[in-house]
Amino acid sequence: MSIEARVNDVLQKLRGAATKVGRDPSRVTVVAVSKTKSVEAMCEYVDAATKLSLPVVFGENYLQEVKEKRPHVPSDQELHMIGPLQSNKARDAVRLCDVIESVHSLKILELVAKEAARINKRQRVFLQVNIGQDEKKSGFTPQDLAEVLNMCGKLQSEIRLEGLMTILPYDDNPEASRPHFKAMTELRARLISEGRANIFHNHTILLSMGMSDDFAIAIEEGADLVRVGTAIFGARG
Repeated sequence: MSIEARVNDVLQKLRGAATKVGRDPSRVTVVAVSKTKSVEAMCEYVDAATKLSLPVVFGENYLQEVKEKRPHVPSDQELHMIGPLQSNKARDAVRLCDVIESVHSLKILELVAKEAARINKRQRVFLQVNIGQDEKKSGFTPQDLAEVLNMCGKLQSEIRLEGLMTILPYDDNPEASRPHFKAMTELRARLISEGRANIFHNHTILLSMGMSDDFAIAIEEGADLVRVGTAIFGARG
């Protein structure tokens, strides 16, 4: 199946899921996860997305790939860092990425802010939440967020906080993800009720959650960004 056909299929599922729960499909952003994929495959995606009037947003897991691909991603397309960010990679991540979705610790948050200040940039970020309490995954616990958001409030000149992101434990059954997605939506609602939304850009807390197997469920439960790789580019070789 061609990338264009796959994108069409993803878009149909996205629209179906959003419509099912009364949401506007155009308010859901597809982050095309291009890790291990060639620049040529990324260009195919750009062509397909342009035909369908989809904004072009790429997601990468590894900074080395970001370095290689950034020159091929023009300024009207976005590149998101969605993989684990090590302390010694913060400088390059801030320099090269439009959005860092994987801010998973106070140390990383402070380093990102420091590097953003150094180059006079206001870095767009998401806070990674380990909602599934997976020992193999990084991220803040929901209980951590009060302290983290207080820090974000002090760093608003360097950080533009856009939302929360989560990566779930893998399960063969996509429906196993639904309770975790619900928990993220409930977390957002709680933060709003506590008056915490004012720390986020436009007083709006975006949720980045859902991947190729479960993005439709994520949209039904409130995802604003879905990170889709295999369903667009095919299985990694």
